[in-house]
Amino acid sequence: MICHRACASVNRRNAFTLVELLVVIAIIGVLIALLLPAVQQAREAARRSQCLNNLKQQGLAFHNYHGTYQCFPFGWNITGDLNGSGWPFQLLPYLEQTALNDKWDSRVPAMDQAAAIGFPAAAAASNLEVIRTPIDAFMCPSAAEDTVHDYGVPADGIDPGVPPVDLTWTAARSDYSATSGIRGDFASLAYASNPAASRSGVLWQTGYGGKSSCPRIADIVDGTSNTFLVGERLGGSNVYKLRKIDATFTAAAGPVQGGAWGDILIGEHWAQGSLYDGSIASSGGPCIINCSNGRGFGYFAFHPGGANFLMGDGSVRFVPSTIASYTFAAMVTANNGEVVSDL
Repeated sequence: MICHRACASVNRRNAFTLVELLVVIAIIGVLIALLLPAVQQAREAARRSQCLNNLKQQGLAFHNYHGTYQCFPFGWNITGDLNGSGWPFQLLPYLEQTALNDKWDSRVPAMDQAAAIGFPAAAAASNLEVIRTPIDAFMCPSAAEDTVHDYGVPADGIDPGVPPVDLTWTAARSDYSATSGIRGDFASLAYASNPAASRSGVLWQTGYGGKSSCPRIADIVDGTSNTFLVGERLGGSNVYKLRKIDATFTAAAGPVQGGAWGDILIGEHWAQGSLYDGSIASSGGPCIINCSNGRGFGYFAFHPGGANFLMGDGSVRFVPSTIASYTFAAMVTANNGEVVSDL
């Protein structure tokens, strides 16, 4: 009898009570809660580093292109009726994408209706396959977006002489956009004391209408280390208002967002800013980074606190969203003679 009682006593001492188990679980939960932000920060740091590396690859491609043609690519280029491409297309051979570039037929537009309006069906299909191909160098891993999106232009937005049909295509996104220039309210705020200042960036130039003067390093009067070429702007056809999709603006302008690397409008981004809550006003606003990714409004990344930008010399800078409007404008514009100190 005494042995049984002793054994039972020992068993009771070795077991955990329900309260003790709950305390242990609570402690583990607190430790996980403390550890999770650190893990998320480490993951974001790795993603941001990869995003920065993407821009460095693009910088090398820009300079290799310049070495070949003695100028940078046009922001966007028209090569035929309905057919054009933005700066990413012109960099393909310098981003180890020669095979993809070789599949492209520059005489045929990449749109679903190309064969129906008289272009060769096989070439049209091949071009559509090309622009649907994701390219890691054009996608930031921090971006919370699908890889492939649908785009299009309504019939009433097409140049005269083109068959009056809606044009559509599906393409892989790009999270990097040309810094074509500044305009609207943002430009007015930035250059309030110098309204005559140029608003043009490096890649504002186009190959439209037979223009042949592509941008050269010598044209960057402000210096390549002080001037942007490309900045982060979340791709795809969704327009964001801060970190949430703006359903109204997406429905109205998402298809012409220029959010794909194979989309001609990726090279046409004269930013006029937005309001600080991400709202898009008709003439722009004071916020230029991480408020809206709308084409013609601002730059936008899922990195906390700012976005990465490629400089004319091939270096990359992380630009905080709190940057002064004048400083940002000076780094977009290429020939105002402005000297910009470190951010």
